[in-house]
Amino acid sequence: MAVLLLASTTAGVLSYTQTLSLAHWNPHWQCFSGNPQCASNATAALTNMLSTDNLDFFNLVELESASYTPPAGWDAIAAHQSCGRDWDTLFFNSVRWRRLANLSGCITPSGTRSFAAGVFQSISRPELVLTVLGAHFPQTLNESTQAYAHAVRNLSSLLLGMYTKNAVLLADTNTEGPAAAAANISHHGVNKSNAQLLSDLGLWPATAQKEPPASPLFKSCCYSDDFSWQGDRIISNFGTVTSSKKLFDPAPPWACGELHKGVMLTLQV
Repeated sequence: MAVLLLASTTAGVLSYTQTLSLAHWNPHWQCFSGNPQCASNATAALTNMLSTDNLDFFNLVELESASYTPPAGWDAIAAHQSCGRDWDTLFFNSVRWRRLANLSGCITPSGTRSFAAGVFQSISRPELVLTVLGAHFPQTLNESTQAYAHAVRNLSSLLLGMYTKNAVLLADTNTEGPAAAAANISHHGVNKSNAQLLSDLGLWPATAQKEPPASPLFKSCCYSDDFSWQGDRIISNFGTVTSSKKLFDPAPPWACGELHKGVMLTLQV
């Protein structure tokens, strides 16, 4: 939530800390295709969260409403169709963050999955600059398991020109953690821990002996499957997690199709 806090150091000199509030959600395209109740409620819920939840960044996958306008004080990267019919839209709080660079497009050669990324500078604390990557990874169960390898290779290559020391991933990764695969053989595919996923993108040391700051893995997909799959994640390579919660849990009465539950994460920088 980009709030500056004064904190005294052992030397008696004042230092500054900052909290960063992030959210990610995949309402899915079915919500916007012949389901006006789902579409209107989903966009109303988004507007409410952008207006009231003290957020800094919100990544939306398949928010397929060309007429949607965020509330005042918010802007977006890839507001409409960042990769053909697949949308990843990264909303950012323009009162708190200055966009320095942005990039969006397709993750995979087949042009079926999208990403939106930006480099941002804190307006209240200009020395704080970070890369925020929103993405919709390909499926790895009913598509080739090589799809994941192609996705991370392409994303890491695209990020080379804009990567900063501090980075956050907000994504529907379509991968589950190793524990989920071990518990259910039907969930075998590409199964990655948060550290492995961030390392594959070049954003976390492969030799690190700890997991990066992240939201807990939880079953977020999908409404039609009674939410039996993991995949939606927020992972950072900096900061300390202060809170995390699920969004749309339990699922709202207007949910339909492949709608996911979302996730919110707050970091102390």
